[in-house]
Amino acid sequence: MTALKLARQLLDSTRRHVKKSDDPYVISRFGDLQIRVEVAAALFERAETHPSPVAVTEAQIAAAEALIAASNAEFELTGQRTALPPTLDDPLRWKYQIVGNYHLNGVL
Repeated sequence: MTALKLARQLLDSTRRHVKKSDDPYVISRFGDLQIRVEVAAALFERAETHPSPVAVTEAQIAAAEALIAASNAEFELTGQRTALPPTLDDPLRWKYQIVGNYHLNGVL
């Protein structure tokens, strides 16, 4: 299962647990998470229509960061943390290096 799918599922699960809330913190936290998930989805869509190793890597980073944020929010808002399977084949720090080296130095 991809990090993006896991992030969406975790967000939905947390939403069901929290239900409705008037708390401005909870509301803004869900807004932040929803944006992160949608950005990751948009980057994957872009990677499909304009395939390149950098585009795919950018989408993977966004999805992983959305998953991390969703996992942290689940713990903050529900006191529980869902055990997640490993979703990355290599550390994020290497993915950031690939993207940075491309945008800074033009190296693919």
